[in-house]
Amino acid sequence: MLGWFSKKEKVHLKVDIHSHLLPGIDDGVNSFEESISILKAFEQLGFKKLITTPHIYKEYYPNTREIILDKLSLLQEKVEEAKLGIRVEAAAEYFMDEHLIELLGGDSPLLSFGQFNYVLIETAFYTRPIIFDETIFKLKSKGYTPVLAHPERYYYLEKDLGWLKKIRENGVKLQVSLPSLRGAYGPEVKDVARRLTKEHMVDFLGSDIHRRAQMSIVRDALNMRLIPQNLLNESLL
Repeated sequence: MLGWFSKKEKVHLKVDIHSHLLPGIDDGVNSFEESISILKAFEQLGFKKLITTPHIYKEYYPNTREIILDKLSLLQEKVEEAKLGIRVEAAAEYFMDEHLIELLGGDSPLLSFGQFNYVLIETAFYTRPIIFDETIFKLKSKGYTPVLAHPERYYYLEKDLGWLKKIRENGVKLQVSLPSLRGAYGPEVKDVARRLTKEHMVDFLGSDIHRRAQMSIVRDALNMRLIPQNLLNESLL
């Protein structure tokens, strides 16, 4: 059930499922030092686990499972050296294109998280992919649970949430970004994010953090009274 927190009550999320903290492989952090700085800030906010999700987008960020896991191993070593208590894992943010279809047809598993094999996916911002239904079908056929990243930012929705309701009924989870609730991407995106929250349609929250400078926005969003109580984040501990 969706609820609202009182003015004095703060939200204490313990798991973040969307970030870009593996340096040098996408548009995220530039160094392990920046990664550790961000992780320290998350730990101070009470987070216990962070699942970082580098882009896999063949045209711009041609990452592979091996590249991501190798970089994760290095970050985990840095976390241990820094004596942090927060756990760091990795999945990926897959761009919905023909390359993802090819990956689903191969033998190597996608980078997923949680007992239901959640896979974070994103689409182009202005045009709904014609392969959307096909991709979702293939993901589910392979035993994955699709999670659509930051739906509030897709201009092709034109504020009509009917399509999102339909795909959610078909098993697609929705992940709203904390900065969106705070208004970091503009008033229209904030409006859609808050509507999704009020209409019980948010399954996961994610920071989608790329840089240390964004941490203040994430912190401010967590202090707002717009966080639903029916989130699946904590099921990932």
